[in-house]
Amino acid sequence: MNHTTGRLLMKPFVLMSLIACGCLMWGTMLWAADTGGEASFQSLRCNTCHKPDRRSAGPSLPEIAKAYNGQQQRLVQYLKGETEPLMDLGKRQVMESKLEKTKEISEAARKDLADYILSSGGK
Repeated sequence: MNHTTGRLLMKPFVLMSLIACGCLMWGTMLWAADTGGEASFQSLRCNTCHKPDRRSAGPSLPEIAKAYNGQQQRLVQYLKGETEPLMDLGKRQVMESKLEKTKEISEAARKDLADYILSSGGK
């Protein structure tokens, strides 16, 4: 095999590699967009106290979704520390310390988190 033949054989390989990388990056971006609120819920460790199916140290996700039904902006404001909760939190002092973390995330991340809580109810 000469030098020219080797380069011709490499072109399809390079092209396919670039296409595969592009697909992988696009898929990752779509996954991240779809799971932003859930990812924040997990990484902020909200799931420690807020369960999808039962009350734990705090209200369950369905309880929160019911209390804030149709009030996404109010939940976002609560996560920013701007309003009082619409429900009994259980261990209020624990939640107040956790709000420091939700105050630090971006506005978009807070909205995604609120959307996850309200729309999925923890599903």
